[in-house]
Amino acid sequence: MKVTLNWLKQYVDFDWTPEELTERLTMLGLEVEKVEEVGGGFDGVVVAEVLTRDKHPDADKLSVCRVKDGEGERQIVCGADNFQAGDKVPLVLPGASLPPKKEGEKPFTIKVGKIRGVESHGMMCAPSELGLEGDSSGLMILPADATVGQPFAEHLGCAEKDVFYDLEVTPNRPDWNSVIGIAREIAALTANKLKLPDPALPEPKAGKAEDHVAVRLDDPELCPRYAARVVKGVKVGPSPDWLRNTLEKVGIRSISNVVDVTNFVMLEIGQPLHAFDYHLIGKGAQGKPTIVVRPAAEGEKFTTLDDKEHHLNAENLLIADEHKGIALAGVMGGLNTEINDDTQDVLIEAAYFNPTNIRRTSKRLNQSTDASYRFERGCDPNIVDWASRRAAQLIIETAGGELAEGVVDAYPNPVEPKTITLRHEKVNQLLGIELTNEEIDNHLKSLELENPAPGKFEIPTYRVDLKEEIDLVEEVVRLYGVDKIPATEPRGAHGSNEYDSVHDQIAEARRILTGLGLDDAQGQTLIGNDQAELATDAENIIALSYPLSSDMNVLRPSLLPGLLDALSHNLTHSNNDVSLCETGRVFFKQGGELKEERRIAIAITGQRDPSSWAGNEGKYDIHDLKGILDEFLEDYGLRGVFYTRRTEATPLFIESAGIKLGGKLLVGQIGQLQPRLGKDLKLRDPAFLAELNLDVLLQRRNPKNSFQQLPTVPGSRRDVALLLPEEITHEEILKTAKKAKADNLESVELFDIFRGQNIPEGQKSVAYAFNYRHPERTLKDKEVDKAHNKVVEQLKSKLNATVR
Repeated sequence: MKVTLNWLKQYVDFDWTPEELTERLTMLGLEVEKVEEVGGGFDGVVVAEVLTRDKHPDADKLSVCRVKDGEGERQIVCGADNFQAGDKVPLVLPGASLPPKKEGEKPFTIKVGKIRGVESHGMMCAPSELGLEGDSSGLMILPADATVGQPFAEHLGCAEKDVFYDLEVTPNRPDWNSVIGIAREIAALTANKLKLPDPALPEPKAGKAEDHVAVRLDDPELCPRYAARVVKGVKVGPSPDWLRNTLEKVGIRSISNVVDVTNFVMLEIGQPLHAFDYHLIGKGAQGKPTIVVRPAAEGEKFTTLDDKEHHLNAENLLIADEHKGIALAGVMGGLNTEINDDTQDVLIEAAYFNPTNIRRTSKRLNQSTDASYRFERGCDPNIVDWASRRAAQLIIETAGGELAEGVVDAYPNPVEPKTITLRHEKVNQLLGIELTNEEIDNHLKSLELENPAPGKFEIPTYRVDLKEEIDLVEEVVRLYGVDKIPATEPRGAHGSNEYDSVHDQIAEARRILTGLGLDDAQGQTLIGNDQAELATDAENIIALSYPLSSDMNVLRPSLLPGLLDALSHNLTHSNNDVSLCETGRVFFKQGGELKEERRIAIAITGQRDPSSWAGNEGKYDIHDLKGILDEFLEDYGLRGVFYTRRTEATPLFIESAGIKLGGKLLVGQIGQLQPRLGKDLKLRDPAFLAELNLDVLLQRRNPKNSFQQLPTVPGSRRDVALLLPEEITHEEILKTAKKAKADNLESVELFDIFRGQNIPEGQKSVAYAFNYRHPERTLKDKEVDKAHNKVVEQLKSKLNATVR
């Protein structure tokens, strides 16, 4: 919302400085985005009249002119050729400066000087040289009735300096999208009276409005109110200076007196209006124009004022006559009924449209206007008649014409103000202050809330944000002053437990993961359906009934899609080596029921340690991720973890394995991302992912640590190289060795895998170290050999292994 200081002062008296007004508006809840001085300026620039124009004696393209500046005559050398003697032009006097053409440049000061040997005492200007819009190929020719010697700023009607404010209005306060709405807040704060204009109309002389137009609402839910008023015999032309300058100060281009009035009233009271050329509206069966407010036909074409053709559907509301559409309701008028220089009779539209419908139309057609901006947020249906009368008043004042008596107002279901009950003691209880009942009532009455009974407040229909008691409490504190609320120590609350053990355990999990070199990430709970289907079947996904967008239309069933987005985001910002973890909740369907659980996810890609002084340590692989998981689970108090390889790829993984506790309870998965997905995400290197069910980990963890004495006797090691079928896994080898129940077997370690020369196809060579140790004495070779042979025989018989 754009407004100026002087415009606000027309509706309420206050003596704040521009800086004080900025501070007060901010404290009221209006965000002031920009403050700028406007008007004034053009110091040393006056209206001058060209008396003579002669050719320069030494330059073909220059003229030597005598001009009158109000105090005398002076000689000017000029290079323009679009003027003649008798024209009036802006003249910059010596010592005055032209505004800089670019930000940061210094102003150009005009001095007395010679141009090709002829002295020049000033400069006649083009619009661009004065920082104005217009044809800059020649001088700015002023109207013939311009007063010679008048300061140029005064001629433009902007001699008085003003302050421009650009305000950010929150969506819940549509009444702030008007000058009067903001003035009403200032009036409440200063206790000064709000000075509303009186939209008194002259005596009607053009018959009755109902004889000139009819209105029909085909869908009252989409258009609860439509009012049509007629003014006949207007003369369309330029707006008077006060109107043109008021609009231009807030960034609206002046078009004509009639159109400018509708824009002025919209800014003044917040009610968008539209003016039709009455004679371009088709007549109905009654022999007079009939305004029909109806949904558009599917595929109906309509051209708006900006000469754009739109293809409409049944959700778009159209203002039409009996034959054609004439305006896109709440958005923009039609080219076929535009006000033009030949317009004599005007039909003024003032209406209230369903905000949701206007928002959908505006978004679908990509057509956002000042009118749609206001209708989308909700206008006041009960201000329609006031705005219509105000527009008629100003059109007659600026364009002449005669008024038709009355208004054709279709309002089948009038909106009544609602009443909210306020407990005065509740105000003080919530705010921590002591206000009397009278002080509370006065604050609310200053906002034009009627108080028909103690504790009862009637809410004006323009205050759509006031819905319940707490909203009234907020109004009281806004006017009382948030800055006056005393600071107090938080009282706090003590639960039955000294701490939340689950919270602490989750925090411990994060601490361990970040200690392992991972960066903690936080993803979105809402993701796209395509992402969700990578992690689970479609029937398990929970979709939103009313999603904000197609890429945030379901609840995440897994943390992995979010981590993949984070990997991609890092890579697009030239961070190619990433290791992330996330702890959060996921949501899915299971057996027809909605489920929610906590999970931990990890994603790594790129170099292990690109900044290492030792040089390139290689790229992450699946063993790095498994090592991180093993270390985390060990530190978190979970033992007996096994990895079960999956035989087939999944939509997310090209290779993967299930993670099980005790070899039975599935708690997660680990795998390598599908290369095609990595390509889509623009990943440079393979990505490796894992996800764990944190709820199960919390139930099964045993954080208590047991300690064993360090060995005091030496151990014995036996190495063996085995030929095994390719499908035999390390996990199977460990299980088989354990089942041999060899005495004093302390550990089994894999130290080599070989495939290639002299190794039969479909097999691999693996080398293991078996460590044996007795807790109290040194083992003899015979004891070690006996135990080791037992293990080897078990591997041969159970896994079809061959000792090399």
